Amino acid sequence: MFHLVYVSSAIKPFSKSDLLALLVKSRENNAKQGISGMLLYKDGNFMQVLEGEETVVRNLFEVITQDSCHRGVIVLLEEQISVPVFRDWSMGFRDLADENLNAVAGYTRFMNSPLDVSNFKSNPHACLDLLYFFSKSR
Repeated sequence: MFHLVYVSSAIKPFSKSDLLALLVKSRENNAKQGISGMLLYKDGNFMQVLEGEETVVRNLFEVITQDSCHRGVIVLLEEQISVPVFRDWSMGFRDLADENLNAVAGYTRFMNSPLDVSNFKSNPHACLDLLYFFSKSR
């Protein structure tokens, strides 16, 4: 089992309907390939974790890097794992611009940090903490 976490920037801001369409497509494709994960979006930036068999995850990531909807794809973390953390999600999703998120138990200002590499460079595993927090706050 393997997971890969990356960040990227949208070419143009995604509307709620754009995000929903992306989520529906991702869930369909990921379920077919046995991939689980979580996607966060804030202010035109994405953070995503993909989990599954390494070859399948790497192939999907290659497709993602070729997608013209975003740029600046940077891998934050890639490693072997013994158990998938997001196995209950074909693709979980949170829009961090949602005003209701600060009411979620355990929410801190860190949870609203920009989704860019500068916030996770010194501690790449912090991105997993952020993704995991939002996966548990359905």
